[in-house]
Amino acid sequence: MSEIQDVKSRKQAMTGKNTGKNLLALPLVLMMACGSAGGDPPSSSSSTNLAEPIASCPEQLRFAVTDIPGEERLKDEFGAFQTTLGDVLGIPIELFPVSTHVAAAPALMFDRIDLALAGPSEYVLMKAKADAVPLVGITRPGYHTIILGIADTDISSVEDLKGKTIGIREEGSTAGHLGVLRLLKEAGFELNKDFNTKIIGDDSGLLELKEGKLDAWADASTRYQRVLGEQNLSESEFSVIATGEQLPNDILVANPSLESECIDEMRSRVVKNERAIVEAMLVSPANKKYAESKMVPAKDEDYDLIREGYKTIGEEDYL
Repeated sequence: MSEIQDVKSRKQAMTGKNTGKNLLALPLVLMMACGSAGGDPPSSSSSTNLAEPIASCPEQLRFAVTDIPGEERLKDEFGAFQTTLGDVLGIPIELFPVSTHVAAAPALMFDRIDLALAGPSEYVLMKAKADAVPLVGITRPGYHTIILGIADTDISSVEDLKGKTIGIREEGSTAGHLGVLRLLKEAGFELNKDFNTKIIGDDSGLLELKEGKLDAWADASTRYQRVLGEQNLSESEFSVIATGEQLPNDILVANPSLESECIDEMRSRVVKNERAIVEAMLVSPANKKYAESKMVPAKDEDYDLIREGYKTIGEEDYL
């Protein structure tokens, strides 16, 4: 049986059963993955400068970003990318919003999307659940977990966080959840017992820390720098309690049901046009984290660090 046939067989077999823990409870997540009910359909690129189409690819490709819920935000932050990628591939791109960062896995598994931009944590889930094919990696220099406290307090090390409340961005976030738990676990903390977590869900965590609503705040180092500038906060107000190691690249993945010739040609064109694609991402200030990014070959083994992280925190069932 070919790899593509095997993937399709597994998709059909999984239609009637849950694939694991609540993370991918299919009835709920499939509803999330189908975009918002009612309203206008997902937007498609309308570029008139398309390159020669890739004959082995579909006539249209559906694209999602795993950490952007809602069609309006997706269009604001990736509208220029949508147009440029369509130009490069010679294929109109349809933006497909997902409601949560985990919803992209079932959307890919059930052929709701063809391409997705994912963080490292989301990628390993999409690989495990939907056999996502790595297309290209998108480098993020200086991308690591950072745990912050208020300057000049008695919380200056990870050990000082015992019994404290730590703000995290969202469950499943690579830097803002998985990376944090790994740092605490490696410091000897017992998860779900030695500290409390509060899910913030947006960029207000640093302000909550400053206002004394949290004892510490954890997120990606790159997001910390962005939030400082956007909220007119001073770096001197905060102290770095701990930093994690450099995290793997973000990654553009393809649906395994696409023809191999289609995937290979998309990969070639994206790498060849990397500068134009990165610059299109930077049209939105929200994508400032990609300012120094490059498109590089992506290998599945590059994400073993994330798999080890899931194992470290006792969540290997997700994989």
